[in-house]
Amino acid sequence: MDKKQREARRQQEDIALQRGLLWVVGAVVLEVLLVLLNRFYINYSLSESGAQIFLTLNEVMKVLHIAVPVAALLALLWTAWQLKEGKKFGLPLIMTIALAAVSVCIHVAVKYRADGISMLYWLVIAWAVLAMVFYIYQREFFVAAAACGMSVLALWFVRFGAAGRMETLLLLAAILVVGLAALWMKKNDGSLPGGIQFLPKKTGYAVPLVTCLASLAAVAVAMLIGDTVAYYLMFVMVAWLFALFVYYTVKLM
Repeated sequence: MDKKQREARRQQEDIALQRGLLWVVGAVVLEVLLVLLNRFYINYSLSESGAQIFLTLNEVMKVLHIAVPVAALLALLWTAWQLKEGKKFGLPLIMTIALAAVSVCIHVAVKYRADGISMLYWLVIAWAVLAMVFYIYQREFFVAAAACGMSVLALWFVRFGAAGRMETLLLLAAILVVGLAALWMKKNDGSLPGGIQFLPKKTGYAVPLVTCLASLAAVAVAMLIGDTVAYYLMFVMVAWLFALFVYYTVKLM
């Protein structure tokens, strides 16, 4: 590798790191908002001013609970349109992801209250870590980590029984989509539909595919057996995620 190639690679790595750090900053902002939401919406004061703030926030959350997912869907349609037209789709894709993340936070806070906020503190951190994985680690690690992370979240919802059934099924569908996308890329040299080169051509798919299968199996077993099993399977999948981190870190060396 000559000097120009090393310089170009260094610049690419710097840009990737900067983009990853931007997502971390976004996660920090979201964490601050969750703290404020916990203070004034979940554990609000019983004083007159505290009650008034809660009532106002309650009305705002009802509106946002509908408006933000609709905005996320519109951003997704915009992204699809840009792809179809062969135009740049970075901005609408970022908007879609950001709005989807906010939608999840609002839904969980409204439906699961204090338990939901406690979980969201960790979920936002996990999102930030996943963003850094996307930019500075191998992309196949990102695929495997996304599937494994969604299984942990789905298992958290399983513990709420029928109340968490809808969220669990949506996450199962999302894990299945990740698995099917991995199979598609395996058959198309790392390209997604539309000719987007997401993974390098010589990528190994065994680990991401096995992780997707294990993630689906863990959630399915927990749904069939019950919340106690779901609780312990959460630790199993977190251990799996840690093993993935160690494996791909060693591969980088």
